[in-house]
Amino acid sequence: MIKISFIIPLYNCEQYIQKCIESILLLPIVHSEKEILVVDDGSIDKGAEITLQISQTHPEVRLIQQTNKGASTARNRGLNEAQGKWVWFVDADDQVLWDTTNIFPLESLLEVEDTELICFNYKKEYSQALIEHTDYHSQEKIDGVKFLYRHQSLYLWNKIFRRDAILKHRFVDGTKNIEDMYFDMKAIVDMEHVLCIPVYGYIYNQLNVNSTSRNRSLANLRKLSDDTHIIHSLIKKDIETMTGEKKDVFQFLLNISSVGYIYSLITLYPIKEIKKDLTEYRKRGLYPIKKTGIRKYDIFLLITNRILGVIVCRILSLIRHL
Repeated sequence: MIKISFIIPLYNCEQYIQKCIESILLLPIVHSEKEILVVDDGSIDKGAEITLQISQTHPEVRLIQQTNKGASTARNRGLNEAQGKWVWFVDADDQVLWDTTNIFPLESLLEVEDTELICFNYKKEYSQALIEHTDYHSQEKIDGVKFLYRHQSLYLWNKIFRRDAILKHRFVDGTKNIEDMYFDMKAIVDMEHVLCIPVYGYIYNQLNVNSTSRNRSLANLRKLSDDTHIIHSLIKKDIETMTGEKKDVFQFLLNISSVGYIYSLITLYPIKEIKKDLTEYRKRGLYPIKKTGIRKYDIFLLITNRILGVIVCRILSLIRHL
C-alpha cells in the first residue's frame, strides 16, 4: 500500500533535482509505501536524465514526461496518477526533512484517520545559513476557515494533503504564479480537521537565481500580472456563489492578495505596465480593492486605490533607489 505520493514538477532543474529526490528517499518511510512522481515539463537540460538514472535503483521514483505546459499542469498530471493516501507537493529545487527525534514521527502522522491536512514549519536556505520560519509554535487542530484566517501565506510545500480531501480540486492550467494559493483556498476551506505541528519539514531554496519567483524579466512580470488577474477573477467568481464564513474568508484573502499585487507593481513594474495592468484589473471588477481590516494595509489602500497613487508611489520608489 502506498501511503504517500510526492509530486515534483520539473523544469530545467538539473542542479538541484538529485538532492531533492535523495532528501525524500531519506525520509523515515518504507520505500514500498511511497512514490515519487517527477513530472518533467519539457525540460531542455539533464534533469529528466538524472531522474531516470535514480529510478533504475529506486523503483519508487517514476519519471513522467510532457511537453512544456507549466507547473500547474505538471502538478495536475501528478495528481491524476498519484495513488498514495497522502500527497506532498515538492518543488524540484527544494528539499524535505523530518527530525526523527521529534514527538511527531512522520510514519505515525501518515496513519491518522481524522485529519485532512498536516501543516508544519520550514527553513529557508541561503548561502551562509538555514533560517528557520516558525508559523506553528505548538500542536493545534482547527477547521479550514479558521486556518485560512490565521495563515495567509498559503504555500503549497509545507503541507501534506490527504488525497481523498483534494480529489475534486486541480490547479489552474497554464498558470505558474499564485496558483498554489488558490489551490489551497479551494481545498482547505471545506476541511474540518487541519493539524498544525511545530516540526520543520521543508527546506526552501533561496539560492536558485533561475527560479520563477525570482525572475524579474519583463516577460515574467507580465506573466505574473496575467496569472494574478486570472486567479483573482476566479476567486471573485467563487465569492459570488458562496455564503457565510466561507465567503467572508475568501473575500479577506482576495483583499490581502490584491494588496500584495499592488505592492509588486510599485516595486517591480515599469510605469507603462502599471497603467495597462490596473486598467485591466479595474475592468475585471477587482479594483479599487476592498478594505482588509488590517490597519497598515488599509492605510496603504488610501493612496493606492487610485492608479495615479500607484504611479506616484512607483516614481518615489525609483527615486529612492537612484
